[in-house]
Amino acid sequence: MSTPTTPTAGVRGDGNKISARGEARRARIIEVATSLLARNGSRGTSLAQIASAAGVSQTGLLHHFSTKEQLLHAVLDNRDEHENALLWRGGPDPGLGIFDVVADVVADWPKQPELVGLVAILVAENVGTDATLKDRLTAKYRETVARLEETLVSARSRGEIRADVDLHAKAIEILAFLSGLEMAWLVDSDVPAHATAIGWAAAQVEVLAIT
Repeated sequence: MSTPTTPTAGVRGDGNKISARGEARRARIIEVATSLLARNGSRGTSLAQIASAAGVSQTGLLHHFSTKEQLLHAVLDNRDEHENALLWRGGPDPGLGIFDVVADVVADWPKQPELVGLVAILVAENVGTDATLKDRLTAKYRETVARLEETLVSARSRGEIRADVDLHAKAIEILAFLSGLEMAWLVDSDVPAHATAIGWAAAQVEVLAIT
């Protein structure tokens, strides 16, 4: 007699397990929420709109995300996971190769336009000190700067980067370049973002590398 199979389970935001079907529904809600939030922002998007677009009842949505804030964090978790997978797919210490990695991140933008626009609009909505996502967005920014700086410090320790470079400032500059190019691309998708990033990456390596 065969043993019945048990559906693969995931974990809901409240820590409770959910079935494979429930996990698929949860993922669909996050996908739809990402698209609507990137287009309309948090203030212009209601849970009812997200539920309707995802093809679930509002009660069904609340089964997975009891509040709008919980859903916003789930959307950002998904976005952060995607970004981290791109930035660190070659390992935690790419050295000077981090600049080529940044160019690869830009090349991915047309494949995931909603994820690109998402943070831009959420940052604009959460600049106030008491804003819902202010602490989350600030912490993520600082974490990324710190990881980039660690990568550059490791590269210097191996003799790849000149000793006179302020590596903390350079890490901030990397994110500033990405943010600025991102805004330009969102405004005008004809901007040659990838080619620009490739040229910038090459120029950075040329300036920073020990010759």
